Amino acid sequence: MVYALEIYEKSPLIDAIEVVCVPEYIEAVKKYTEEYGISKLKWVVPGGDSCQESARNGIFQLEGICRDEDILMFNMSTSVFVSEEIMEDSFRVCREHGNAFAAMQCIYNNAETFDGLRSGNIHFKETHRTLNLPWTAPFGTFDRLFRKADKEGIEMSAASYVPTLFLAMGETLYLSKDTPKNKLHVSTQDDLDIITACLAWERKL
Repeated sequence: MVYALEIYEKSPLIDAIEVVCVPEYIEAVKKYTEEYGISKLKWVVPGGDSCQESARNGIFQLEGICRDEDILMFNMSTSVFVSEEIMEDSFRVCREHGNAFAAMQCIYNNAETFDGLRSGNIHFKETHRTLNLPWTAPFGTFDRLFRKADKEGIEMSAASYVPTLFLAMGETLYLSKDTPKNKLHVSTQDDLDIITACLAWERKL
């Protein structure tokens, strides 16, 4: 959490930070931000039962605070290698096209399967991109899409994310810069071991 927050605390591109987390963790987040001097943190909001519900809660909290044209950048605390270059390109693409989703060409071909055993279709790496964080768009866009989704029950399942919401609402995704290192997310113990080693190595340089 702190490694992720420090990225945005140090970046001149970021004006304010909102954290959405499980309710039981709110006080710990506030304690961490005081301990590590995260002065840009302005709001800590209880999350929902899924990533999508948590994103919705974060957006609705900012109603009456953000202007429609204010640009929001979503990320997760599991991602600690978002570079200034990635953020700069995300904001650039968003300003030019209306949104930005970090992506890079797939490293491998992907076999489409619905049962985990059989496949009759290959997605070739040259024409496919792997989506990643950050996700960036104006507040007004996020608010409009989540209000409609909340009212109509669209893309609010455990398998839904902001990119799937955009597509379900007929929006085009515009792709911004990503790096292989930014694809490292703390999701498993193996991930944590690798990322801990990377951070330790960087501190030695």
